[in-house]
Amino acid sequence: MPLSDPLLLERLLMIVGASFAACLVVVLTQNWHGKHSLDHDLNGAQKLHAKPVPRVGGLGLIVGLLIAGLASYVTHGNSYPTTLTLLVCALPVFLAGFVEDLTKRVSVRTRLLSSFVSAALAVWLLGAQLTDVDVPGLDALMRFSIVGVLFTVFAVGGVTHSVNIIDGLNGLAGGAVCIMLAGLASLSWIYGDSVVMKLCLWGIAGLVGFMLLNYPFGKIFLGDGGAYLAGFWLAECAVLLLVRNPEVSTWTVLLCCLYPVLETAYSMFRRHVIHKVPSGLPDMAHMHQLLYKWLKRKTPRALLPHWLSHGVTSVKIWAIVAVCQLVAITTPSQAGFHVTAIVITVAFYVLLHRALWVGDAPDSARLSNA
Repeated sequence: MPLSDPLLLERLLMIVGASFAACLVVVLTQNWHGKHSLDHDLNGAQKLHAKPVPRVGGLGLIVGLLIAGLASYVTHGNSYPTTLTLLVCALPVFLAGFVEDLTKRVSVRTRLLSSFVSAALAVWLLGAQLTDVDVPGLDALMRFSIVGVLFTVFAVGGVTHSVNIIDGLNGLAGGAVCIMLAGLASLSWIYGDSVVMKLCLWGIAGLVGFMLLNYPFGKIFLGDGGAYLAGFWLAECAVLLLVRNPEVSTWTVLLCCLYPVLETAYSMFRRHVIHKVPSGLPDMAHMHQLLYKWLKRKTPRALLPHWLSHGVTSVKIWAIVAVCQLVAITTPSQAGFHVTAIVITVAFYVLLHRALWVGDAPDSARLSNA
């Protein structure tokens, strides 16, 4: 499929429209299904919203991606099956998250296992298996097929869950994944890979349709199903870019996807190592939560309504994500520079988190005494 696809804009608009329509139907009919679809928990450890909102926005994303797959199939037939195949691979993790959205009864272990199943399906059906990661020693082990498969499944599952970790403010996860997919799409364009580029664009379009109702007023949430689907799509686009283009460095792709991975890894570290509590214990100490509370403290309530606090905080984090993409795509072949950029970003994140944490003394004390 050529990069200059005359139907590209038309298809993107179709995906945005389909995703938006699905989300709009959910919002307009919430009185009928709200008993199951609304997020009624307003007092949970990680809740920042003020009223119940539908948390099944993943329906918009999966409808948009389905439209993308069907349109690609109609246009190109069996010669372009990647979108529909990847969507089939995503079904286990999406369904596990979606059922959790409706019932609140799907365990974290089950959802984690479902992400591994989806990743394994992608290895089997699409050959989405990493064979090297630009790390001496580990690359030698990756030559053994079983090691490559297990590493890929673990990495994809980790990125999938990391997007669910950052899904806490209006637009934050959806916008961040859009920006990261845009970075991967740009790299795909630079290296002439139209398949991965369009997979990234389909994901962006599906999320944009959802974002029209999610940001900034929060009329619908992504939910676990949507967050897992967005995370899986991001992870597989990253893996496929590396598999199909060996000249692309793993460090470049990691820089593009760094924010949710860093948020998840540091959250586990500070809980388990620093505060000596279970690493899975929910709290109000993620970067987006600390920034949100800092903004609320510094700005009079009358000047910064609830929805605007969400919007401004999300934009601040989007800016960090966008800088990572700009560094990656403006120096695509400079893997060493990208390693340096990752180190600088990690240091900046940790220092900023610690500064915000000290300023949030009541919550800090609560977690330390947990």
